[in-house]
Amino acid sequence: MKELRKRILDGMLDFIEGEDDAEYTPKDVDTCEKLLLTFSSNIEDGISCSNAMEQVKILVLSLNELNEKCDYSIIETDQREDICEFIFQTLISAGIALDVDVTEEWRDW
Repeated sequence: MKELRKRILDGMLDFIEGEDDAEYTPKDVDTCEKLLLTFSSNIEDGISCSNAMEQVKILVLSLNELNEKCDYSIIETDQREDICEFIFQTLISAGIALDVDVTEEWRDW
């Protein structure tokens, strides 16, 4: 999970490296990291599926807001796929296995 989170954040940072007019800043990337860390700490072993889905919703809506603030540029295709995988793997580690994209209902990115 740590490696996946690092890949997400590094991809975001690599994109803005050397850009003078980037739509987002390293502070925005830090905000994304905090959202991911909060989500993973809220998903603990034994959490109910409905509570876990509420945490997914909170994360996805928060990422929607961050992405909108950043002119829809902080979450590109690679980050979207990795964030979805991060969510999926976090749920699996808590004993919740779902065969669907649990972000799709709320995701704008």
